[in-house]
Amino acid sequence: MKTQAIQKFNTKAKYVNNNKDAGEQNFKGSFLNLATKGLQMCDKYPMIGVAVTDSVATDVPRTIFDLVKTGVPAAMETARREFSGLIVNCLAPSFVVLGVAKLLNKPIMGKNFKGVNLSSSWANGESIEKFVETYKNSIASVPEGASQDKIIKNYFTSLLGELNGRDGDKWVEFSSALGKDKLSEVSDILTNAVLDNSKDKKTLKNTLAKVSSMITDSTHASEILTYDTTGKNFGSDLSELLRDSVDIARKFKDDAVRGNLDAFKKQATKLVNYKSILGLGIILPVAMSVQSINRAITRHKYKQKGAPIYKDFEKGDTYKEMNAQEKSKFFTQKLLSAGSMVSLALLSMMKRPSLQMFQFKGMFPTVDQCRWIATGTFVSRMFASEDPNELRESTVRDMASFSGLYFLGDYAAKSAASIIEKVKPDVKLLNRTGNSTPDSSFLKRAGDWIKNTYVKSFDEVLPKDKNMRSICELASLGFSIISLGILLPAYNRRVTEKKVMQAKQKEAEAKNAKSSSESRLIIELRTNKSLGKDGVYRVVAQDCFK
Repeated sequence: MKTQAIQKFNTKAKYVNNNKDAGEQNFKGSFLNLATKGLQMCDKYPMIGVAVTDSVATDVPRTIFDLVKTGVPAAMETARREFSGLIVNCLAPSFVVLGVAKLLNKPIMGKNFKGVNLSSSWANGESIEKFVETYKNSIASVPEGASQDKIIKNYFTSLLGELNGRDGDKWVEFSSALGKDKLSEVSDILTNAVLDNSKDKKTLKNTLAKVSSMITDSTHASEILTYDTTGKNFGSDLSELLRDSVDIARKFKDDAVRGNLDAFKKQATKLVNYKSILGLGIILPVAMSVQSINRAITRHKYKQKGAPIYKDFEKGDTYKEMNAQEKSKFFTQKLLSAGSMVSLALLSMMKRPSLQMFQFKGMFPTVDQCRWIATGTFVSRMFASEDPNELRESTVRDMASFSGLYFLGDYAAKSAASIIEKVKPDVKLLNRTGNSTPDSSFLKRAGDWIKNTYVKSFDEVLPKDKNMRSICELASLGFSIISLGILLPAYNRRVTEKKVMQAKQKEAEAKNAKSSSESRLIIELRTNKSLGKDGVYRVVAQDCFK
Protein backbone atom coordinates (compact mmCIF):
# COMPACT_ATOMS: atom_id res chain seq x y z
CA MET A 1 0.00 0.00 0.00
CA LYS A 2 2.88 2.33 0.78
CA THR A 3 4.45 1.58 -2.62
CA GLN A 4 1.14 2.25 -4.38
CA ALA A 5 0.80 5.55 -2.56
CA ILE A 6 4.32 6.57 -3.62
CA GLN A 7 3.57 5.59 -7.22
CA LYS A 8 0.39 7.68 -7.18
CA PHE A 9 2.33 10.62 -5.76
CA ASN A 10 5.06 10.34 -8.42
CA THR A 11 2.49 10.05 -11.21
CA LYS A 12 0.69 13.11 -9.89
CA ALA A 13 3.94 15.07 -9.55
CA LYS A 14 4.94 14.18 -13.11
CA TYR A 15 1.54 15.32 -14.38
CA VAL A 16 1.83 18.62 -12.53
CA ASN A 17 5.29 19.23 -13.94
CA ASN A 18 4.04 18.57 -17.48
CA ASN A 19 0.92 20.71 -17.09
CA LYS A 20 1.36 24.11 -15.48
CA ASP A 21 -2.43 24.54 -15.17
CA ALA A 22 -2.93 21.35 -13.17
CA GLY A 23 -2.21 22.98 -9.81
CA GLU A 24 -4.84 25.59 -10.47
CA GLN A 25 -7.33 22.94 -11.59
CA ASN A 26 -6.65 20.81 -8.52
CA PHE A 27 -7.09 23.84 -6.31
CA LYS A 28 -10.38 24.70 -7.95
CA GLY A 29 -11.51 21.12 -7.72
CA SER A 30 -10.53 20.91 -4.06
CA PHE A 31 -12.32 24.17 -3.30
CA LEU A 32 -15.50 23.00 -5.02
CA ASN A 33 -15.34 19.61 -3.30
CA LEU A 34 -14.89 21.28 0.07
CA ALA A 35 -17.70 23.75 -0.66
CA THR A 36 -19.95 20.91 -1.77
CA LYS A 37 -19.37 18.98 1.46
CA GLY A 38 -20.10 22.07 3.53
CA LEU A 39 -23.23 22.96 1.58
CA GLN A 40 -24.47 19.36 1.74
CA MET A 41 -23.98 19.45 5.50
CA CYS A 42 -26.08 22.62 5.66
CA ASP A 43 -28.69 20.92 3.47
CA LYS A 44 -28.71 17.82 5.67
CA TYR A 45 -29.03 19.82 8.90
CA PRO A 46 -31.29 22.80 8.05
CA MET A 47 -30.80 24.47 11.43
CA ILE A 48 -27.07 24.72 10.75
CA GLY A 49 -27.75 25.81 7.19
CA VAL A 50 -30.05 28.67 8.17
CA ALA A 51 -27.72 29.88 10.92
CA VAL A 52 -24.61 29.77 8.73
CA THR A 53 -26.22 31.32 5.65
CA ASP A 54 -27.90 34.17 7.49
CA SER A 55 -24.81 34.90 9.60
CA VAL A 56 -22.40 34.87 6.66
CA ALA A 57 -24.67 36.73 4.25
CA THR A 58 -26.05 39.53 6.43
CA ASP A 59 -25.50 39.44 10.18
CA VAL A 60 -21.70 39.48 10.34
CA PRO A 61 -21.05 41.78 7.32
CA ARG A 62 -23.55 44.39 8.53
CA THR A 63 -22.15 44.36 12.05
CA ILE A 64 -18.56 44.77 10.81
CA PHE A 65 -19.59 47.52 8.39
CA ASP A 66 -21.34 49.55 11.10
CA LEU A 67 -18.41 49.05 13.47
CA VAL A 68 -15.95 50.45 10.92
CA LYS A 69 -18.10 53.21 9.43
CA THR A 70 -20.28 54.38 12.33
CA GLY A 71 -18.98 53.12 15.65
CA VAL A 72 -19.52 50.73 18.52
CA PRO A 73 -23.11 51.77 19.44
CA ALA A 74 -24.33 51.20 15.87
CA ALA A 75 -22.45 47.90 15.57
CA MET A 76 -23.79 46.55 18.87
CA GLU A 77 -27.37 47.44 17.99
CA THR A 78 -26.96 45.97 14.50
CA ALA A 79 -25.60 42.72 15.94
CA ARG A 80 -28.50 42.45 18.38
CA ARG A 81 -31.03 43.30 15.67
CA GLU A 82 -29.70 40.89 13.05
CA PHE A 83 -28.91 37.90 15.25
CA SER A 84 -32.14 38.24 17.24
CA GLY A 85 -33.96 38.24 13.90
CA LEU A 86 -32.30 34.93 13.02
CA ILE A 87 -33.21 33.39 16.37
CA VAL A 88 -36.77 34.69 16.68
CA ASN A 89 -37.80 34.44 13.03
CA CYS A 90 -36.17 31.13 12.06
CA LEU A 91 -34.98 29.07 15.03
CA ALA A 92 -37.42 29.73 17.87
CA PRO A 93 -40.92 29.28 16.33
CA SER A 94 -40.91 25.50 16.09
CA PHE A 95 -39.72 25.13 19.69
CA VAL A 96 -42.60 27.38 20.76
CA VAL A 97 -45.00 25.23 18.73
CA LEU A 98 -43.60 22.08 20.34
CA GLY A 99 -44.32 23.54 23.78
CA VAL A 100 -47.84 24.54 22.76
CA ALA A 101 -48.46 21.05 21.31
CA LYS A 102 -47.47 19.42 24.61
CA LEU A 103 -50.01 21.60 26.43
CA LEU A 104 -52.79 20.97 23.89
CA ASN A 105 -52.28 17.26 23.17
CA LYS A 106 -54.22 15.93 26.15
CA PRO A 107 -57.16 18.39 25.96
CA ILE A 108 -57.64 17.76 22.24
CA MET A 109 -56.67 14.07 21.83
CA GLY A 110 -57.30 12.77 25.34
CA LYS A 111 -61.07 12.46 25.20
CA ASN A 112 -61.15 9.63 22.66
CA PHE A 113 -57.46 8.83 22.18
CA LYS A 114 -55.89 8.87 25.64
CA GLY A 115 -52.83 6.82 24.67
CA VAL A 116 -52.00 8.86 21.57
CA ASN A 117 -49.29 11.49 21.84
CA LEU A 118 -48.98 13.79 18.82
CA SER A 119 -47.08 16.56 20.58
CA SER A 120 -43.86 15.76 18.73
CA SER A 121 -45.50 14.95 15.40
CA TRP A 122 -44.90 17.32 12.46
CA ALA A 123 -47.45 15.90 10.01
CA ASN A 124 -49.72 18.69 8.76
CA GLY A 125 -53.42 18.43 7.89
CA GLU A 126 -52.84 17.40 4.28
CA SER A 127 -50.47 14.59 5.27
CA ILE A 128 -52.72 13.27 8.03
CA GLU A 129 -55.66 13.09 5.64
CA LYS A 130 -53.59 11.24 3.03
CA PHE A 131 -52.19 8.76 5.56
CA VAL A 132 -55.59 7.96 7.05
CA GLU A 133 -57.22 7.44 3.65
CA THR A 134 -54.33 5.24 2.48
CA TYR A 135 -54.47 3.15 5.66
CA LYS A 136 -58.25 2.69 5.32
CA ASN A 137 -57.77 1.53 1.72
CA SER A 138 -55.01 -0.83 2.86
CA ILE A 139 -57.32 -2.47 5.37
CA ALA A 140 -60.00 -2.85 2.72
CA SER A 141 -57.59 -4.36 0.16
CA VAL A 142 -56.33 -7.25 2.32
CA PRO A 143 -58.27 -10.34 3.45
CA GLU A 144 -60.23 -9.96 6.66
CA GLY A 145 -58.14 -10.91 9.66
CA ALA A 146 -54.83 -10.10 7.91
CA SER A 147 -51.90 -9.43 10.22
CA GLN A 148 -50.97 -5.90 11.19
CA ASP A 149 -47.59 -6.02 9.47
CA LYS A 150 -49.26 -6.97 6.17
CA ILE A 151 -51.68 -4.02 6.44
CA ILE A 152 -48.84 -1.61 7.24
CA LYS A 153 -46.69 -2.89 4.37
CA ASN A 154 -49.63 -2.49 2.02
CA TYR A 155 -50.02 1.05 3.38
CA PHE A 156 -46.43 1.96 2.48
CA THR A 157 -46.59 0.18 -0.88
CA SER A 158 -49.64 2.23 -1.85
CA LEU A 159 -48.32 5.47 -0.38
CA LEU A 160 -45.05 5.29 -2.31
CA GLY A 161 -46.27 3.36 -5.36
CA GLU A 162 -48.93 5.98 -6.18
CA LEU A 163 -46.46 8.84 -5.80
CA ASN A 164 -45.02 10.90 -8.65
CA GLY A 165 -41.98 13.15 -8.49
CA ARG A 166 -40.68 15.89 -10.77
CA ASP A 167 -37.37 15.21 -12.48
CA GLY A 168 -36.47 18.04 -14.81
CA ASP A 169 -39.33 18.50 -17.26
CA LYS A 170 -41.19 15.24 -16.59
CA TRP A 171 -43.12 13.41 -13.88
CA VAL A 172 -41.59 10.16 -12.68
CA GLU A 173 -43.85 7.36 -11.46
CA PHE A 174 -42.25 5.96 -8.32
CA SER A 175 -43.75 2.51 -8.91
CA SER A 176 -42.06 2.28 -12.33
CA ALA A 177 -38.78 3.89 -11.30
CA LEU A 178 -38.39 1.73 -8.20
CA GLY A 179 -39.70 -1.50 -9.68
CA LYS A 180 -41.65 -4.14 -7.79
CA ASP A 181 -38.68 -5.58 -5.88
CA LYS A 182 -37.24 -2.27 -4.66
CA LEU A 183 -40.69 -0.94 -3.74
CA SER A 184 -41.28 -4.09 -1.71
CA GLU A 185 -37.87 -3.72 -0.05
CA VAL A 186 -38.39 -0.12 1.07
CA SER A 187 -41.92 -0.99 2.25
CA ASP A 188 -40.50 -3.82 4.38
CA ILE A 189 -37.89 -1.50 5.91
CA LEU A 190 -40.51 1.14 6.76
CA THR A 191 -42.90 -1.51 8.13
CA ASN A 192 -40.20 -2.80 10.47
CA ALA A 193 -39.55 0.79 11.59
CA VAL A 194 -43.23 1.15 12.50
CA LEU A 195 -43.35 -2.15 14.39
CA ASP A 196 -40.09 -1.42 16.23
CA ASN A 197 -41.01 -0.49 19.80
CA SER A 198 -37.51 0.45 20.93
CA LYS A 199 -38.15 4.18 20.34
CA ASP A 200 -34.53 4.59 19.25
CA LYS A 201 -34.59 7.96 17.47
CA LYS A 202 -31.09 7.63 16.03
CA THR A 203 -31.85 4.25 14.45
CA LEU A 204 -35.10 5.58 13.00
CA LYS A 205 -33.32 8.64 11.60
CA ASN A 206 -30.69 6.46 9.90
CA THR A 207 -33.38 4.15 8.54
CA LEU A 208 -35.35 7.01 7.01
CA ALA A 209 -32.18 8.49 5.49
CA LYS A 210 -31.34 5.09 3.95
CA VAL A 211 -34.82 4.70 2.47
CA SER A 212 -34.77 8.26 1.14
CA SER A 213 -31.46 7.58 -0.62
CA MET A 214 -32.72 4.29 -2.07
CA ILE A 215 -35.76 6.04 -3.54
CA THR A 216 -33.98 9.17 -4.79
CA ASP A 217 -31.20 7.15 -6.43
CA SER A 218 -33.85 5.58 -8.64
CA THR A 219 -36.24 8.51 -9.16
CA HIS A 220 -33.94 11.58 -8.97
CA ALA A 221 -37.01 13.31 -7.53
CA SER A 222 -37.65 14.18 -3.90
CA GLU A 223 -38.64 17.86 -3.63
CA ILE A 224 -41.71 18.20 -5.88
CA LEU A 225 -44.20 15.38 -5.31
CA THR A 226 -47.79 14.75 -6.30
CA TYR A 227 -50.44 12.04 -6.25
CA ASP A 228 -52.23 13.69 -9.15
CA THR A 229 -50.11 15.01 -12.01
CA THR A 230 -53.04 17.10 -13.23
CA GLY A 231 -53.72 18.59 -9.81
CA LYS A 232 -51.74 20.37 -7.11
CA ASN A 233 -48.42 19.24 -5.71
CA PHE A 234 -48.19 17.47 -2.36
CA GLY A 235 -47.14 19.90 0.37
CA SER A 236 -44.23 17.84 1.75
CA ASP A 237 -40.95 16.65 0.27
CA LEU A 238 -39.81 13.02 0.37
CA SER A 239 -37.94 13.19 3.68
CA GLU A 240 -40.94 14.83 5.38
CA LEU A 241 -43.32 12.31 3.80
CA LEU A 242 -41.27 9.34 5.04
CA ARG A 243 -40.87 10.82 8.53
CA ASP A 244 -44.55 11.61 8.93
CA SER A 245 -45.86 8.42 7.32
CA VAL A 246 -43.92 6.29 9.82
CA ASP A 247 -44.89 8.54 12.73
CA ILE A 248 -48.62 8.41 11.99
CA ALA A 249 -48.50 4.69 11.11
CA ARG A 250 -47.23 4.06 14.64
CA LYS A 251 -50.39 5.74 15.91
CA PHE A 252 -52.47 3.33 13.79
CA LYS A 253 -51.27 0.52 16.06
CA ASP A 254 -53.44 1.98 18.83
CA ASP A 255 -56.80 0.15 18.99
CA ALA A 256 -58.73 3.37 19.59
CA VAL A 257 -57.20 5.01 16.52
CA ARG A 258 -57.62 1.97 14.29
CA GLY A 259 -61.24 1.64 15.36
CA ASN A 260 -62.14 5.26 14.59
CA LEU A 261 -59.85 6.61 11.89
CA ASP A 262 -62.12 9.47 10.82
CA ALA A 263 -62.35 10.85 14.35
CA PHE A 264 -58.59 10.53 14.71
CA LYS A 265 -58.05 12.49 11.48
CA LYS A 266 -60.39 15.23 12.69
CA GLN A 267 -58.80 15.57 16.13
CA ALA A 268 -55.22 15.34 14.83
CA THR A 269 -55.90 18.05 12.25
CA LYS A 270 -57.49 20.17 14.95
CA LEU A 271 -54.33 19.84 17.04
CA VAL A 272 -52.19 20.86 14.04
CA ASN A 273 -54.29 23.99 13.48
CA TYR A 274 -54.46 24.99 17.15
CA LYS A 275 -50.76 24.53 17.88
CA SER A 276 -49.77 26.38 14.69
CA ILE A 277 -52.06 29.37 15.20
CA LEU A 278 -51.25 29.68 18.91
CA GLY A 279 -47.54 29.19 18.26
CA LEU A 280 -47.52 31.98 15.69
CA GLY A 281 -49.70 34.04 18.02
CA ILE A 282 -46.92 33.82 20.61
CA ILE A 283 -43.91 34.29 18.36
CA LEU A 284 -45.25 37.22 16.31
CA PRO A 285 -45.60 39.64 19.27
CA VAL A 286 -42.14 38.59 20.44
CA ALA A 287 -40.68 39.21 16.99
CA MET A 288 -42.42 42.59 16.79
CA SER A 289 -41.11 43.73 20.17
CA VAL A 290 -37.44 42.83 19.67
CA GLN A 291 -36.36 46.11 18.05
CA SER A 292 -38.02 48.20 20.78
CA ILE A 293 -36.13 46.14 23.38
CA ASN A 294 -32.94 46.50 21.33
CA ARG A 295 -33.33 50.29 21.24
CA ALA A 296 -34.08 50.41 24.97
CA ILE A 297 -30.79 48.60 25.65
CA THR A 298 -28.90 51.14 23.52
CA ARG A 299 -30.64 54.06 25.25
CA HIS A 300 -29.88 52.63 28.71
CA LYS A 301 -26.23 51.87 27.93
CA TYR A 302 -25.34 55.20 26.33
CA LYS A 303 -27.88 57.45 28.09
CA GLN A 304 -28.82 58.93 24.72
CA LYS A 305 -32.08 59.20 22.81
CA GLY A 306 -32.39 58.59 19.09
CA ALA A 307 -30.93 56.13 16.60
CA PRO A 308 -27.24 55.13 16.80
CA ILE A 309 -26.85 55.44 13.04
CA TYR A 310 -24.79 58.65 13.32
CA LYS A 311 -21.10 59.00 14.03
CA ASP A 312 -21.81 61.66 16.65
CA PHE A 313 -24.46 59.61 18.47
CA GLU A 314 -22.45 59.34 21.69
CA LYS A 315 -22.07 63.12 21.85
CA GLY A 316 -25.81 63.45 22.29
CA ASP A 317 -26.43 66.12 19.65
CA THR A 318 -28.02 63.94 16.93
CA TYR A 319 -31.51 63.68 18.45
CA LYS A 320 -34.04 66.41 17.71
CA GLU A 321 -37.42 66.49 19.44
CA MET A 322 -40.31 66.77 16.95
CA ASN A 323 -43.24 69.11 17.28
CA ALA A 324 -46.86 67.92 16.84
CA GLN A 325 -46.93 68.62 13.10
CA GLU A 326 -43.64 66.82 12.49
CA LYS A 327 -44.80 63.82 14.53
CA SER A 328 -48.01 63.55 12.50
CA LYS A 329 -46.09 63.70 9.22
CA PHE A 330 -43.57 61.15 10.48
CA PHE A 331 -46.33 58.73 11.53
CA THR A 332 -47.85 58.96 8.05
CA GLN A 333 -44.45 58.07 6.59
CA LYS A 334 -44.31 55.03 8.88
CA LEU A 335 -47.73 53.89 7.67
CA LEU A 336 -46.62 54.18 4.04
CA SER A 337 -43.44 52.18 4.73
CA ALA A 338 -45.36 49.48 6.61
CA GLY A 339 -47.95 49.27 3.84
CA SER A 340 -45.19 48.83 1.25
CA MET A 341 -43.64 46.04 3.33
CA VAL A 342 -46.95 44.15 3.67
CA SER A 343 -47.67 44.57 -0.05
CA LEU A 344 -44.25 43.14 -0.93
CA ALA A 345 -44.86 40.14 1.35
CA LEU A 346 -48.27 39.40 -0.18
CA LEU A 347 -46.85 39.77 -3.70
CA SER A 348 -43.99 37.35 -2.93
CA MET A 349 -46.45 34.62 -1.82
CA MET A 350 -48.29 34.72 -5.17
CA LYS A 351 -51.33 33.03 -3.61
CA ARG A 352 -54.21 33.73 -1.27
CA PRO A 353 -53.59 33.19 2.44
CA SER A 354 -55.06 29.89 3.69
CA LEU A 355 -55.19 27.91 6.91
CA GLN A 356 -52.76 25.34 5.49
CA MET A 357 -50.25 28.15 4.95
CA PHE A 358 -49.98 28.58 8.74
CA GLN A 359 -49.57 24.88 9.57
CA PHE A 360 -46.13 23.79 10.77
CA LYS A 361 -44.64 20.68 9.19
CA GLY A 362 -41.13 20.54 10.61
CA MET A 363 -38.59 21.92 13.05
CA PHE A 364 -38.36 25.03 10.88
CA PRO A 365 -41.19 27.33 9.86
CA THR A 366 -42.29 26.95 6.25
CA VAL A 367 -41.25 29.65 3.79
CA ASP A 368 -44.72 31.19 3.98
CA GLN A 369 -44.62 31.23 7.79
CA CYS A 370 -41.19 32.86 7.69
CA ARG A 371 -42.61 35.50 5.36
CA TRP A 372 -45.37 36.35 7.83
CA ILE A 373 -43.01 36.46 10.82
CA ALA A 374 -40.40 38.48 8.92
CA THR A 375 -43.08 40.93 7.76
CA GLY A 376 -44.17 41.49 11.34
CA THR A 377 -40.56 41.94 12.42
CA PHE A 378 -39.70 44.41 9.65
CA VAL A 379 -42.90 46.45 10.08
CA SER A 380 -42.19 46.76 13.81
CA ARG A 381 -38.69 48.06 13.02
CA MET A 382 -40.22 50.75 10.83
CA PHE A 383 -42.59 51.85 13.61
CA ALA A 384 -39.70 51.81 16.12
CA SER A 385 -37.76 54.32 13.99
CA GLU A 386 -37.09 57.61 15.78
CA ASP A 387 -36.37 59.94 12.86
CA PRO A 388 -36.83 60.05 9.05
CA ASN A 389 -33.26 58.90 8.40
CA GLU A 390 -33.70 55.76 10.47
CA LEU A 391 -37.10 55.09 8.90
CA ARG A 392 -35.62 55.39 5.42
CA GLU A 393 -32.72 53.07 6.34
CA SER A 394 -35.10 50.53 7.89
CA THR A 395 -37.47 50.61 4.91
CA VAL A 396 -34.73 50.21 2.30
CA ARG A 397 -32.77 47.63 4.31
CA ASP A 398 -35.68 45.41 5.33
CA MET A 399 -37.57 45.46 2.05
CA ALA A 400 -34.33 44.62 0.25
CA SER A 401 -33.56 41.91 2.82
CA PHE A 402 -37.02 40.40 2.42
CA SER A 403 -36.64 40.40 -1.38
CA GLY A 404 -33.15 38.91 -1.21
CA LEU A 405 -34.05 36.19 1.27
CA TYR A 406 -37.36 35.10 -0.21
CA PHE A 407 -36.95 35.36 -3.97
CA LEU A 408 -33.96 37.30 -5.34
CA GLY A 409 -31.43 34.88 -3.83
CA ASP A 410 -33.39 32.04 -5.37
CA TYR A 411 -33.27 33.85 -8.72
CA ALA A 412 -29.48 34.04 -8.44
CA ALA A 413 -29.28 30.28 -7.89
CA LYS A 414 -31.69 29.59 -10.75
CA SER A 415 -29.74 31.92 -13.04
CA ALA A 416 -26.52 30.06 -12.31
CA ALA A 417 -28.25 26.72 -12.89
CA SER A 418 -29.76 27.94 -16.16
CA ILE A 419 -26.37 29.12 -17.42
CA ILE A 420 -24.69 25.84 -16.43
CA GLU A 421 -27.37 23.81 -18.21
CA LYS A 422 -26.86 25.93 -21.36
CA VAL A 423 -23.09 25.48 -21.26
CA LYS A 424 -23.23 21.82 -20.20
CA PRO A 425 -26.39 20.18 -21.61
CA ASP A 426 -25.57 16.88 -19.86
CA VAL A 427 -25.89 18.54 -16.44
CA LYS A 428 -29.44 18.65 -15.01
CA LEU A 429 -29.93 21.14 -12.19
CA LEU A 430 -33.48 22.41 -12.61
CA ASN A 431 -37.00 21.08 -12.11
CA ARG A 432 -39.66 22.75 -14.26
CA THR A 433 -43.39 22.38 -13.63
CA GLY A 434 -44.62 25.00 -16.10
CA ASN A 435 -46.08 24.30 -19.54
CA SER A 436 -44.19 26.86 -21.60
CA THR A 437 -42.11 25.72 -24.60
CA PRO A 438 -39.21 27.29 -26.52
CA ASP A 439 -41.84 28.63 -28.94
CA SER A 440 -43.88 30.32 -26.18
CA SER A 441 -43.87 34.09 -25.78
CA PHE A 442 -41.12 35.69 -23.76
CA LEU A 443 -43.55 36.73 -21.01
CA LYS A 444 -44.90 33.19 -20.62
CA ARG A 445 -41.40 31.70 -20.50
CA ALA A 446 -40.27 34.36 -18.02
CA GLY A 447 -43.34 33.76 -15.85
CA ASP A 448 -42.69 30.01 -15.81
CA TRP A 449 -39.03 30.61 -14.94
CA ILE A 450 -40.02 32.81 -12.01
CA LYS A 451 -42.92 30.77 -10.61
CA ASN A 452 -42.49 27.21 -11.85
CA THR A 453 -38.75 26.60 -12.03
CA TYR A 454 -36.79 25.23 -9.06
CA VAL A 455 -33.18 24.28 -8.39
CA LYS A 456 -32.83 20.57 -7.64
CA SER A 457 -31.69 19.52 -4.19
CA PHE A 458 -28.29 17.89 -3.65
CA ASP A 459 -30.02 14.52 -3.28
CA GLU A 460 -31.78 14.85 -6.63
CA VAL A 461 -28.78 15.65 -8.82
CA LEU A 462 -26.43 12.97 -10.11
CA PRO A 463 -23.17 12.49 -8.16
CA LYS A 464 -21.18 13.96 -11.06
CA ASP A 465 -23.29 17.14 -10.93
CA LYS A 466 -23.04 17.88 -7.20
CA ASN A 467 -20.19 20.37 -7.64
CA MET A 468 -22.26 22.22 -10.24
CA ARG A 469 -25.13 22.27 -7.75
CA SER A 470 -22.73 23.84 -5.25
CA ILE A 471 -21.99 26.65 -7.72
CA CYS A 472 -25.70 27.50 -7.73
CA GLU A 473 -25.74 27.67 -3.94
CA LEU A 474 -22.57 29.76 -3.89
CA ALA A 475 -24.13 32.13 -6.44
CA SER A 476 -27.10 32.67 -4.14
CA LEU A 477 -24.86 33.11 -1.10
CA GLY A 478 -22.50 35.45 -2.97
CA PHE A 479 -25.42 37.54 -4.19
CA SER A 480 -26.71 37.89 -0.61
CA ILE A 481 -23.29 38.78 0.80
CA ILE A 482 -22.57 41.43 -1.83
CA SER A 483 -26.02 42.98 -2.12
CA LEU A 484 -27.40 42.62 1.41
CA GLY A 485 -24.22 42.45 3.49
CA ILE A 486 -22.04 45.05 1.73
CA LEU A 487 -23.72 47.25 -0.90
CA LEU A 488 -26.96 47.83 1.02
CA PRO A 489 -25.32 49.04 4.28
CA ALA A 490 -22.92 51.18 2.25
CA TYR A 491 -25.80 52.78 0.35
CA ASN A 492 -27.79 53.47 3.52
CA ARG A 493 -24.78 54.97 5.30
CA ARG A 494 -23.86 57.15 2.34
CA VAL A 495 -27.38 58.56 2.00
CA THR A 496 -27.68 59.19 5.73
CA GLU A 497 -24.32 60.97 5.89
CA LYS A 498 -25.32 63.09 2.88
CA LYS A 499 -28.62 64.06 4.51
CA VAL A 500 -26.87 64.89 7.79
CA MET A 501 -24.41 67.10 5.91
CA GLN A 502 -27.24 68.85 4.08
CA ALA A 503 -29.09 69.41 7.35
CA LYS A 504 -25.96 70.90 8.93
CA GLN A 505 -25.48 73.19 5.92
CA LYS A 506 -29.07 74.42 6.15
CA GLU A 507 -28.68 74.96 9.87
CA ALA A 508 -25.46 76.91 9.29
CA GLU A 509 -27.10 79.01 6.56
CA ALA A 510 -30.04 79.75 8.85
CA LYS A 511 -27.68 80.82 11.64
CA ASN A 512 -25.74 83.05 9.23
CA ALA A 513 -28.95 84.58 7.94
CA LYS A 514 -30.16 85.23 11.47
CA SER A 515 -26.82 86.69 12.48
CA SER A 516 -26.82 88.90 9.38
CA SER A 517 -30.35 90.08 10.09
CA GLU A 518 -29.50 90.94 13.69
CA SER A 519 -26.44 92.88 12.56
CA ARG A 520 -28.51 94.74 9.98
CA LEU A 521 -31.09 95.59 12.60
CA ILE A 522 -28.46 97.09 14.88
CA ILE A 523 -27.03 99.12 12.01
CA GLU A 524 -30.45 100.41 11.00
CA LEU A 525 -31.31 101.27 14.57
CA ARG A 526 -28.11 103.26 14.82
CA THR A 527 -28.46 105.06 11.46
CA ASN A 528 -32.20 105.26 10.79
CA LYS A 529 -33.77 105.69 14.19
CA SER A 530 -36.29 108.44 15.06
CA LEU A 531 -37.50 109.74 18.38
CA GLY A 532 -41.26 109.44 18.88
CA LYS A 533 -43.47 111.78 20.83
CA ASP A 534 -43.39 109.39 23.76
CA GLY A 535 -39.61 109.55 23.84
CA VAL A 536 -39.10 105.97 22.47
CA TYR A 537 -36.83 105.27 19.52
CA ARG A 538 -38.55 103.29 16.72
CA VAL A 539 -37.46 101.66 13.49
CA VAL A 540 -39.70 100.33 10.71
CA ALA A 541 -39.18 96.57 10.11
CA GLN A 542 -39.17 96.89 6.34
CA ASP A 543 -36.34 99.39 6.63
CA CYS A 544 -34.33 96.91 8.66
CA PHE A 545 -34.81 93.81 6.49
CA LYS A 546 -34.67 95.26 2.96
